[in-house]
Amino acid sequence: MRALKRSEGINVVPLIDVVLVLLAIVLTISTFVASGAIKLDLPKASSALHTPKQDVVISVDDKGILYWNQEALDHKALVEKIGTLNAEDTVSVRGDKKAYFDDFIFILDQLKLRHIEKISIITKRES
Repeated sequence: MRALKRSEGINVVPLIDVVLVLLAIVLTISTFVASGAIKLDLPKASSALHTPKQDVVISVDDKGILYWNQEALDHKALVEKIGTLNAEDTVSVRGDKKAYFDDFIFILDQLKLRHIEKISIITKRES
């Protein structure tokens, strides 16, 4: 009897291992890349509704950094930006629950000095 010739093919198991490792790396890195959003831990409120249309979003994080539509600013630059608003603009204020109350009051005070009355405070819906 003749021995059958054995056909050696490409072993794809190592290739699959490499692809799975690359996939794991991509997924891990993608969780660290922010989608342009500021990471805030918003306070909860049972009366929280959906966010109304706003012209400007001012945020303060737990480190006291102020943001104007996701652009980090210092206090002086924020005052200048608020000076460009008119009384008809709608402003939403987002504050991390660990942020200093002083920063929050600073933002509201500057808005009130410019006679901006359409202010909403963004919270998370309490479940």
